[in-house]
Amino acid sequence: MKKFLTFILKFILVLGLTYGAYHLLFWFLWVADFGPDAYDGSYQRALLWQYEALAEEDREPEVIVFGSSYVPFGIDAETMSGILGQNVQTLGVEASLGIPVLVDILYDTAKPGDTIVYMLGKSNWSQEDFFVISCALEENKELLQQYWDSRPGVLEGQRNKMLWRKLYTLLVGDLIETIRSAISDKEQVYSIDSFDVSGNMVGLREGTLISTDVGPSDTLSFEDMELETMDMLNEFSLWCEENDITFVIAYSMTIEGSLVETEEDLSLYHRQMTDYMNADILGIPEDYFLPVEYFYNHPLHLNSEGAKVYSQLLAEELLEYRN
Repeated sequence: MKKFLTFILKFILVLGLTYGAYHLLFWFLWVADFGPDAYDGSYQRALLWQYEALAEEDREPEVIVFGSSYVPFGIDAETMSGILGQNVQTLGVEASLGIPVLVDILYDTAKPGDTIVYMLGKSNWSQEDFFVISCALEENKELLQQYWDSRPGVLEGQRNKMLWRKLYTLLVGDLIETIRSAISDKEQVYSIDSFDVSGNMVGLREGTLISTDVGPSDTLSFEDMELETMDMLNEFSLWCEENDITFVIAYSMTIEGSLVETEEDLSLYHRQMTDYMNADILGIPEDYFLPVEYFYNHPLHLNSEGAKVYSQLLAEELLEYRN
């Protein structure tokens, strides 16, 4: 009996030490200020740069364009700034970030006098990848903790994934990237090196990597929109109005000839969007139709030339709206 009790006590002790070591390791990897940064080279880190640029206390009112990956690929900040005479900042990196976290950032950082443009495309989803966002914010422990606190209970379900994925990245991440670079001669434009210090994409994207054989195969309808996101944006629009911030919506880019919808269908879509949203919409969907030659590696990603064309269109629509 004594041996059995000793065994039980040792077992409990081992469990306690293992549990403590597990949580200590997680704390060191993710929470401690002196912990290792495994994702400083990931392109998602641009989200943190965007937050820091927007959070500058002495910045002047500016134009902020936010949304999914078509924002960094589609907005040439220099082109828009030249037309508007005002600094332009993008907010958004990829669809896995989700729109809610971007809106949360704007609640924290938007200032009176700002003009905020939501680029409306099909990736208007509320779903977000908790791990990816944590990687993006990893360096700023205060902001990271703020994000975790805003999603109560999610961390516990993600803790194992976050611990082991970070260990994997720290131990073999550089080796895997070296091997990938050695066997691929393609330039990885979607990398942190493609973004400037404010998180605006400046990486050169030449040519068109998708098929240029365009036919009516894609759709654009109100039914594709996630109403949860639209309702959240309507609430945000009211907040902007109360805080002397202009909030408007612009349609994302579309390849000319790629939609199955008729002019009547597109008119209905625009009318439904206008009726549902509290914010004004800049132009109509057809205003943002572009030849396939302006697209890069995805039907919603523009090459550098296309980004300048779209940005000019958007800036001119915004100028007309202001006047």
